[in-house]
Amino acid sequence: MPLTAILQARMSSRRLPGKMLAPVAGRPLLAWLIERLSACTTLDGIILATSDHPSDTPLAELAEKLGIRCYRGPLDDVAMRFIQAIDVFGLPSFVRICGDSPLIDPALVDYAVRLFEAGPCDITTNVHPRSFPKGQSVEVVNSAAFKAAYAAMTENEEREHVTSWFYNHTAEVAITNFTARRDMSSIRLCVDTAEDLASIRALAARMTSDQSRYSLDDLLALHAETEKPGAW
Repeated sequence: MPLTAILQARMSSRRLPGKMLAPVAGRPLLAWLIERLSACTTLDGIILATSDHPSDTPLAELAEKLGIRCYRGPLDDVAMRFIQAIDVFGLPSFVRICGDSPLIDPALVDYAVRLFEAGPCDITTNVHPRSFPKGQSVEVVNSAAFKAAYAAMTENEEREHVTSWFYNHTAEVAITNFTARRDMSSIRLCVDTAEDLASIRALAARMTSDQSRYSLDDLLALHAETEKPGAW
């Protein structure tokens, strides 16, 4: 069955405030991620989960403009934002995607969904342990298991990072992790810092066709080019 992706994003990033609307090749960073998720064949929709803080109103407005649903909840208790979103939209399971992943490979998301459906498991992930590049993280989560995990969260950090409780209590949950052919965990295709944003802009400048068609292998090839001495 198709699943819905919940995309978490906010404007008040500690290291790079406002990054979600930072322009990349003439389009906001968030629009790049939504375009790539829209290319997934296993998703029946995308929900932007942002906060109810006034600073995130521009994100909600962009979501409406791009034709995706939006849920606004607590700024700091991101896990509760997810709880509320899955209740409002009636999601038995969901795909969690972070807003700092503008170049997530749609095929990677589709693979994770199919692996989750082959279950049973509470969460299907490629970050425990991580072998894919940062910015290529995908998690498919059973909503009932997530609600049970939230009830057991005792630290603010667990609520901020949404799924870390699962990885800290592996004996209590069923986790399916999938890995890459080789360890690429040191490669950054995410946007956490100004340097990351410059790198993504350099990748975008080298693209010669529809960006959503670029696979992870294509992105890695472009990344290798931009890392060469003298590359822009």
